[in-house]
Amino acid sequence: MRYLQGGSTSLSAPTNFHRMKNFATIIFFLAFSAVVVQAQGVRRLMLFAGDSTNTDLQLQRKWLQSDSAGVVQRDIWIAVFADARTFRRMYDHHDVDRDEFTLVLMKKDGTEQFRSEKPVPLKDLFELIDSPPVQATEIGNSKPRSNQN
Repeated sequence: MRYLQGGSTSLSAPTNFHRMKNFATIIFFLAFSAVVVQAQGVRRLMLFAGDSTNTDLQLQRKWLQSDSAGVVQRDIWIAVFADARTFRRMYDHHDVDRDEFTLVLMKKDGTEQFRSEKPVPLKDLFELIDSPPVQATEIGNSKPRSNQN
């Protein structure tokens, strides 16, 4: 046990420990950033319920599993939150009742696209995702502008 004999050597052990701790922290943040950036390229479908026995939650999960190819094709990442105590910050952040079922669909840019307190059939969910976004027209003018010289 050589590190116990010299005073200067014992000081280097905590320094190495702190270096490793800092290195691990940096790696964690890099990995977390990569996940966040990657998550921005997918749609997030978040399912909230009071617990995993919620019948609406079970029905929605069954529907999603029935067409997993459609889910993958549309780049949908599914997260299930069925424990309000553990995930209370997620419930609060998305303003979701901790005891009831809620489905929240987020667009690829991270903004909320759709919310429902009832299970949504996949046909309806896929139509919502597949439909082109509605473009706003100018107030009082539904015709496109023409070039006037």
